[in-house]
Amino acid sequence: MEYHPHSGIPTKTDHFADFCCHTAAPSLVHENTTPWEPFTSRIDFDFAELVLKANLTKLQTNELISLICHSALERFSVTDYDGICKLWDAASSCHAKFKKEVISVPHRDQEHDFDVWYRPLWDWACDLLKDPRLGLHFVFNAQRLYKFDGRDFVRFFDEPWTANAFWNSQSSLPKDEGKPFAFIIYADKAKLSSFGHQKAYPVIARCANLPVGIRNGEGFGGGHLVGWLPINVVWHKSFKCLLKSLTPLSKTGFWVKCWDGIERLFYPLILILSADYKEQCVMSLIRGTKCKFPCPVCLIPREELGNVLTSYPLRTSASMQATLREARNFIRQDKEKVLMSRGLQDVDNAFSDVAHTDVHSTVSFDRLHVNNEGNFSDHLWTQFQEHVIYFDSMPRWRNINHFNHVMDISFSDGSKYEDISKVRLPYLLLQCIREYVNINMYAALEVHTSETIAAGRQAIKEFTQLLDQYSTKDDSGKKWAYPKRHAHAHLFDDIEAKGSTRNTNTKPNEKCHGPIRRIYRRQMNFKNIAEQVLCLDHRFLIAHSIRLDIEDYDDLITSQNDPLHSDSEDDECPNNDSDATLHIKLGATQKEQIFATLEQLHANNNAFNWFRIKLANSLSDSLPAHRIPLPGGKRIKFMPDETVIEHRFIKVNYDPLFHNFPRYDCVILQTQAGVIFGHLLMLFTCVVDGQTHPVALVHPYDAPVGQCSLKDKHFQLRISSKFFSVHSIIRGAALAEDHSIQGDYLVINTIDTDMFLCMKLMHKSAGHLE
Repeated sequence: MEYHPHSGIPTKTDHFADFCCHTAAPSLVHENTTPWEPFTSRIDFDFAELVLKANLTKLQTNELISLICHSALERFSVTDYDGICKLWDAASSCHAKFKKEVISVPHRDQEHDFDVWYRPLWDWACDLLKDPRLGLHFVFNAQRLYKFDGRDFVRFFDEPWTANAFWNSQSSLPKDEGKPFAFIIYADKAKLSSFGHQKAYPVIARCANLPVGIRNGEGFGGGHLVGWLPINVVWHKSFKCLLKSLTPLSKTGFWVKCWDGIERLFYPLILILSADYKEQCVMSLIRGTKCKFPCPVCLIPREELGNVLTSYPLRTSASMQATLREARNFIRQDKEKVLMSRGLQDVDNAFSDVAHTDVHSTVSFDRLHVNNEGNFSDHLWTQFQEHVIYFDSMPRWRNINHFNHVMDISFSDGSKYEDISKVRLPYLLLQCIREYVNINMYAALEVHTSETIAAGRQAIKEFTQLLDQYSTKDDSGKKWAYPKRHAHAHLFDDIEAKGSTRNTNTKPNEKCHGPIRRIYRRQMNFKNIAEQVLCLDHRFLIAHSIRLDIEDYDDLITSQNDPLHSDSEDDECPNNDSDATLHIKLGATQKEQIFATLEQLHANNNAFNWFRIKLANSLSDSLPAHRIPLPGGKRIKFMPDETVIEHRFIKVNYDPLFHNFPRYDCVILQTQAGVIFGHLLMLFTCVVDGQTHPVALVHPYDAPVGQCSLKDKHFQLRISSKFFSVHSIIRGAALAEDHSIQGDYLVINTIDTDMFLCMKLMHKSAGHLE
């Protein structure tokens, strides 16, 4: 682990088993015996929070208060809706509030006024830095992390501070005690009304110094609404209001008394701008798809957008500002020619005022819009839609949408297109899709190494070559040179600069539109929309903050009354006595049943034939192999009235029905003969000589699992079922039936990135060529 030289921390090497990217000690939360203040009592706050979350109207709230006052056992001091509002107002100063600024823009000899609402960014940042729950999770020094692979130390990237941009930003700061405080800013239009007639332009901020689990979460350290811009051409003038608190501090730095009472010097900067292509054009002030150079990152000519494998000069704020100054020295017509030669607009960029920030390097690859809602949905999807069959026969899987049919359907949700692209379909177009999926899976990795980045670049090369071949044969008239295809040229450069794509993806930011829409649709009178939405959004923030204080207070009281309480929480985990299973956890325990009943229930299923005898034989063979002695040195025998306990949870949900549809869970198993796939039939525990053994009944696929009977060899019969120790299960798997070969299945290796890499490794170990 190599720290930035400015940090003064020496390089260190850890055992991989002991390494953790960022470990926080228990938070030092200040003791507060009345965390519900300014509310008179806890019941008052609980009630006000419920009213806020339930979106009750003023009339409904007053009626409910009237009922409670007649029956309340605990002192209840809330009298009416207006009283609740006054309490929220009293609590609002706990965190940075929204401000309104009016900006004037001349147009055709008239001044036009626009309202800009914003939460001062530095005030919001200071709220985070002073929070004791977040304090110990902050990372202020850039790091370069390496893992030894048996031959060399290989660098890996995940969080922003492990990548190059954070390192370079810290290098650009004065050589003092100052640390970078890095912002992630997202901005995009949002539809508020059901039919999209009412729109808004919210701005969301996140802190890149916090781990992704906190940063992309919904808690206090997650994304928050910090701006509400007018939807018009005054974007940069409006955004200057939002950045106003950062501009001077980015040059001088600012001392903040942090959560632990220690003062630290910070230099605010913008590390990542998360946005779709249209917003990136607005942010970087280029003229969009039809200009001579339509990329916000580099100077690629429009006619060369399909040439992903060639590098072009990068844009920089300094060079673009120089072009702007040059153009403004000419008369209008000549000025326009100079600006068009670089695809620029004649507007001062708001981000140029913030030191250590280059807008062209901060605009980032957005996997949601570039891939799922761009390259796939708008281009590849429309090409193969007429060829799609067998969608309904795809297996159901957790967190994957299931489709009965996809013909003549368009979706507004990019995740739907992502899930469709993962399905294996029934030769040049399919090759293009396959390589696109490879790119998307590499892009989705949460941790990258030099090897995965090299493999991802190779996938882009192969996809580009295949798509070039396909485009020459495509007679549909579709243009295959477009900005989102060119974005792949910057994908892995972006990962090396800013870490994995979950740091830059708009997906977690677009989720923030949901609460805004709910406020608009359920709690509005549709007047003064911005003011009402932002007021209620701030109340939700205050409510969340007070709720956290109350939870800390409850924990404190509980720990004082029962010091052993925290230790006993582990006992609540299902089947906690089976910790010996390491990465395997069994849960969803069913009723105990005897062997005779179990065999009778499954009498029509050949997989359960001679269940009791086969289980005894299996355990008699496997236990000695694992150095577990047989009871009395004799082979195991189960009586018909002995019992087993079935489980339907093993790291992934195992249930015969999934959303009321059949579900067939498959697993990857480690056997003596090697790694195989199998269909999970049953999970259970049985007791042998007082010891509980977790066992899986599996229908093995396509590989031997041990010695076969002479009959099976002669008639080439596939084993119907076999018992395996739960310890041998590596992970769950999704298999789809291959309709071209009866009885065969295809592995869906795009279910998640772990499965994707696992299958790559299995192919490599088997000597397969990709």
